[in-house]
Amino acid sequence: MTDILNKVKFVKEAVNELRESVDWYELSAEGLGLRFMDEIDSTIERIKLNPALYQKITGKIRKIQVNKFPFSVFYKTEDCTLIILRIFHNKRKPKI
Repeated sequence: MTDILNKVKFVKEAVNELRESVDWYELSAEGLGLRFMDEIDSTIERIKLNPALYQKITGKIRKIQVNKFPFSVFYKTEDCTLIILRIFHNKRKPKI
């Protein structure tokens, strides 16, 4: 892929999953929610560098493991936009 991904869009489910996870980690230990969010940001930057590098799930959907947390980010790209579809705990079964 030669397109530069200069936009990031989160679908509603991904926003909700991210909020719930940040809140849960923050309730578990002060500052942990922020560290989780930092890792999500880092994961998004890794995707933007090479979106075709990560595991293809189906069609245009790919998955990347988040560092330091048991989560995966499911995404696809359209034109110059990275679309975050889900932010899923690895113990759950995603239905995309």
